[in-house]
Amino acid sequence: MTTPSNTAAPAPFGWCHWHKGPSGTAVMVDIVEQNSGPGAGLYACAPCREQRGLVPVVEQAHEVAYRDYLLHTTDCAGCSRIGRCEVGGRLRDIYQKALDATH
Repeated sequence: MTTPSNTAAPAPFGWCHWHKGPSGTAVMVDIVEQNSGPGAGLYACAPCREQRGLVPVVEQAHEVAYRDYLLHTTDCAGCSRIGRCEVGGRLRDIYQKALDATH
C-alpha cells in the first residue's frame, strides 16, 4: 500500500491557449482586461512561447510600469511641471525598479 509520503508528486498541469492543449510548461503571457466582470489570463507552453515570441507576464513588468507612468503623465497637468507630481514620481520609480530588475 502506498502512502502520500512515498508517492511521486503529479506533474504540473496547465493549459496552452495557443495549441489548445494540456501542458506542463504553460505560464501566463497575456492578461485580457474587461470593462466589467473579471478579466482572464492567457497561458502558453514553452514551445508555443518560443515559436511565437511570447513573453511571460512576469517578464513584462517593466512594460506595464512604463505604460502606467505614461498614462498618468498624459492625463496629469501636474506632471508637466519640473519635478513631476507625487504620483508621477512614484510611478517613475516603480518603472525604474522594474527596468533594473530585467537587466
